Amino acid sequence: MSVLSPARSAQATEAAQTLSTQRTLSRRLVHRSAVSEVFLTDFQSVDENTFRAAAQLPARHFYYGDHTGRPAMHDPLAVFESVRQMLLCAMHLQHDAGHDTKSITATASLEITDPEPLRVAGALDLLLLGSVELAKKYQDTIARVVHQVRVMAGGRQAGVITVDTAQRPDAVYEKLRMSHRATPPPLSDTLPADTGGVAPAPWRVGREQAENVILEDTDVTDGAVHARLRVPTAHPSMFEHAQDHVPGPVMMEAARQAALLLATDAPDTTPAGFHLRYVDAEYLRFAELDSAITVVTRRLPDPVDGGRWTETAFVQQDETVARMRVRLAEARTAGAGDAV
Repeated sequence: MSVLSPARSAQATEAAQTLSTQRTLSRRLVHRSAVSEVFLTDFQSVDENTFRAAAQLPARHFYYGDHTGRPAMHDPLAVFESVRQMLLCAMHLQHDAGHDTKSITATASLEITDPEPLRVAGALDLLLLGSVELAKKYQDTIARVVHQVRVMAGGRQAGVITVDTAQRPDAVYEKLRMSHRATPPPLSDTLPADTGGVAPAPWRVGREQAENVILEDTDVTDGAVHARLRVPTAHPSMFEHAQDHVPGPVMMEAARQAALLLATDAPDTTPAGFHLRYVDAEYLRFAELDSAITVVTRRLPDPVDGGRWTETAFVQQDETVARMRVRLAEARTAGAGDAV
């Protein structure tokens, strides 16, 4: 169990008493189109370097609630999505960024420090305690910021998320998007949703619904997975609104699915026995929608603290566009004190 210091415990108690979960925030603040995809319910700036928010994970969700894992728990990537929404909100309300700017993630990490608070039935209220670890401005406008967010649930710390984000005006963003392209990038809602590949059975990647499987043409050989990223451009959550690139969280999901494929390649193992405990991501280039992306995942030596570690590279036109490390923990042995 994660134990908070008296000062942090008092901060968490105060925040929980002043934040509301009665309604969601404006879709515009969290860059969502559908109200059903807004998890953030309140936001407060505390001082220049501190902010906090409340969120609620839904009891049922087509994407985040679709898992075979037992015992059941709220999806760590739903926790990440709540924090992602919080940080988009923070860009506007904490850092005064205008709506004519784009947030570009350079790196992101998620560590579930205590999975027990996520193992509850029904909706789950989250308390998100954010801090600014680094901030850089250009011409008095925020240009880069590193945030760290402690995720609280049921009075306990469930995880820590760190995100390094660049903030660019729309005109600068457009130039960045064209830096490796000869033609303007297409929007996801103009592209077909099915690439024609063969996806693994949903249970192989810990899913019940085929629509949530985003790997295809998979090959598992010698402790490695080679697959093609299935880009679900019509998916109501992964592509909740039109995008001009593959979103980072979609690649996080692909890395998790590939890690589960490797875990279940061993005898007497199934995805139901594992849950996501840690992921870190490095985004090197925009992942384009109109070119195939190969997913290459390899096992890493497991540290003495246990778990199944993998490393994934996303390769497009012979260039690595993103790298990720994932740790899966075994649900039957992962107690509250199991450290990453």
